[in-house]
Amino acid sequence: MALFRVLVTTGVTVQHTFVVDGVATDATGTVTVVVKRLDGSAVGSALTATKVATGRYSAVVPASTVLDAWSLDWTATVSGSAVVVRDWVEHVGGFMFDITAAREAHRTQANPWNAGKYSDALLVSKRIAVEQEAEAIAHTAFVPRYARVALDGSGTDSIVTPDMDLRAVRTVKVASRYGSSYVALTTAELAAVAPLGSGVLARDDGSIWPRGRRNVIAEYEYGQDVCPIEVADAGIMRLRYMVSSTRTSVPDRAISYTILEGGVYRMAQAGKRSTGSPDIDAAYLRHGNETFWLAAR
Repeated sequence: MALFRVLVTTGVTVQHTFVVDGVATDATGTVTVVVKRLDGSAVGSALTATKVATGRYSAVVPASTVLDAWSLDWTATVSGSAVVVRDWVEHVGGFMFDITAAREAHRTQANPWNAGKYSDALLVSKRIAVEQEAEAIAHTAFVPRYARVALDGSGTDSIVTPDMDLRAVRTVKVASRYGSSYVALTTAELAAVAPLGSGVLARDDGSIWPRGRRNVIAEYEYGQDVCPIEVADAGIMRLRYMVSSTRTSVPDRAISYTILEGGVYRMAQAGKRSTGSPDIDAAYLRHGNETFWLAAR
């Protein structure tokens, strides 16, 4: 499974390689890509993929006019078997940093971050890893994103989502209980649902969210307007570590080491919400969502 992130209103060329026992293998016949939104609705007709190398196929995914997330089902016959492999595309409102800016930040005579040393594909892939890690630490998205989630009805006028810094509510469907039919809120009802920075969807018309398990399906936009410069710089620092860290004589799992002169150095450790780099972590947390941290204590 691969994840692609692309700016909203921009199309993207995606690739997938079919592998059998570790060997790239051509498909027999046509390879198609079925594109769907998270609600299962189709996005246009199936795409016909083009072979670009042994076992590797590409397709051009159209642009989305709004923040969104689409599944890509690659369908083919490989080694006599019908195969369906799923990838994902997120249409986002921005990135933590630009790849060109990352190259310039690390460009030195001794270490040229040129395309020959690190490909754009590698840096883009690692940028997604940097963004996901930063969002987990700060408990916010530093650029606008989209989500579709199933929530537990609270029996009150407020319901908690897994995301902070909510920006807009797109659609909400409610059922009396899980497994029963979902009914979409009317335009007036939806307009009375307030998206809060604390990650809460609050009904302001006197209605409540029916109590239940996964009986509320909400689509919304969340995240900050623009990534703070300090966070972007921290992300670029983290990218450098991810793509060009080298092994040293210090064991990977060491928490301290002693030099020949007798000094002892204690090494910062990565954790569930820490990269292990104090400067990077501090930047993420300074611009993260404080509501979450106060609630979590």
